[in-house]
This record gives sequence, structure tokens and C-alpha cells, in this order.
Amino acid sequence: MPASAVRSIVVVVSLLVMGLSATTASAATEVKTVKGEVVFAHGQKPGDPGNCSAIVFVKWPDQPRTISARAIYTFNGQERSQVAAPPFNDTYDWVATYTVPPGHHWIQVGKSWKDGPIADTCEGLSAKQRTLIGTEARVELTLAPDPKVCKAAKTTLAAKRKAVNKLKAQLRSASTTKAKSRLRTKLTAAKAKQAKQAKALKRVGQVC
Repeated sequence: MPASAVRSIVVVVSLLVMGLSATTASAATEVKTVKGEVVFAHGQKPGDPGNCSAIVFVKWPDQPRTISARAIYTFNGQERSQVAAPPFNDTYDWVATYTVPPGHHWIQVGKSWKDGPIADTCEGLSAKQRTLIGTEARVELTLAPDPKVCKAAKTTLAAKRKAVNKLKAQLRSASTTKAKSRLRTKLTAAKAKQAKQAKALKRVGQVC
């Protein structure tokens, strides 16, 4: 098979896989956008005053059920983004240690450092970062389904199964052809409802 044909097949398969993954993710999770805060921090390495770093973070308030986050900010006037998953960069070690305030998370989006014989806090590097990275930011959070939604889906499926089992028992004990025909029709409809609910539970059940 020609190499070009192989490449085409690989591309098609990759696109199909990406599409399937996106569909599954959208069915199993929800996305919430919150306002972010750009934080410019700088500090010295303990015991080495000539060694310092300047770090830029995008910070946001904690949101329950967050399974990933994408920080969106601007660099030199162009929009950029950085993705991370829990525990994010909440405790970040780069020359110095930077810890996010309680009740928040942050993602590192910029960093610089100096290491020399003269004491330096990297305040100058931090000031330069302020000229490049905008102060406005937002964060797209991917949230796991609400536990109440998962519980409701499971309860509904259990009720559908109970209805199917009840009709099966009635069909086994039915004594006339007419009664059996009527029960078979009801059973077919009940099985269809059960299957539909099972698919709905499967969509959220990946992360329930």
C-alpha cells in the first residue's frame, strides 16, 4: 500500500478516535467558565540569595467536582492557554516554593529565574513579565457529574428493571393467549425503556 494511503488511513482513524473521545467527554461531564486572576510572584532560594525566580499563575476559586482546568490568558497580546489536572500547580517549586492561598487553585503560565553572586529577589523579572502577560484571565473547568444526577439515574434504572421483571413474571403465569399477547407488547416496551435508561446511566457512569 502506498505510504500516502497509509498516512490518510492514520489521519482518518485519529480523527474518529478524537471525535469519539470528545463525544464521551461531553456526555459524561460539564464545562463551567469562571473568572481567573493573574498572579505575579517572585522569591529567593532559601540559603542562596543570589538565586531567585519570578512565576506567573492564573488563580481561581475552588469549584467542587473539578477534574481538569484550562487557564486562558494573553501573552504579548495573543491568547494562550495552559491545561492541568488536580492538584494543579497549587504547590509549585521553582527555585523558591509558591503555595496557592486556601480555597483556590492555580496553574503556572510563566516563569523566569536568575542565579548570580549578587542578592536578587527577581522583582525586576516579575516587572518584565507584567509587560508581556495580561492581567485578565478566565478558566474553563471540566466538572464531573453531580452525584445527585448519578443517583437519580441509578434509581430510575432500578425501577425500569423491576417493571421488566414484574411483566416477565406475569407473562409466565398468564393463562390465555390474549393475555400473553398483551403482556408481550408491554414487556417489549418496558425492555426498550430499560435499555434507554441503561445507556443514559452509562454516559454519566464513567465518572459517577
